[in-house]
Amino acid sequence: MKAVTYDTDSELAYIYVLPPKKNRNVRTEELRVNDCLLLDISQDGKIAGFECFGEAAHLCAPFAGKSRLYVKDSDGYHFRVCQHASVRSCYTVYRVTFCFSDGDYQEFAGFDLDGTMYHSAFLQRLTEK
Repeated sequence: MKAVTYDTDSELAYIYVLPPKKNRNVRTEELRVNDCLLLDISQDGKIAGFECFGEAAHLCAPFAGKSRLYVKDSDGYHFRVCQHASVRSCYTVYRVTFCFSDGDYQEFAGFDLDGTMYHSAFLQRLTEK
């Protein structure tokens, strides 16, 4: 299972936070501070995954098909589109912190998953060793 998919025709990226399951997502909502990120919310109130549009999708495209996406520490799992991306603003929803390189929440830099809510063999398989 790959954590990121990218559709070159529509130029959209999708990042799986939870393993895909039929009928898991009960609703979809835009990230309040950035309408280029569309969140799929599961029945248990977790972000199952999210779709990226525009520049965010282009930044995620190189990760499509990669088998290792996350870095894990005592706080949880972390993903950055660039290893040295500076984070100037953050927005947390459903215990996922979305990080941005600018103060206006427009330049997607990655996200952090709360380790107490998001922990699974799926994420562990996608974590750098």
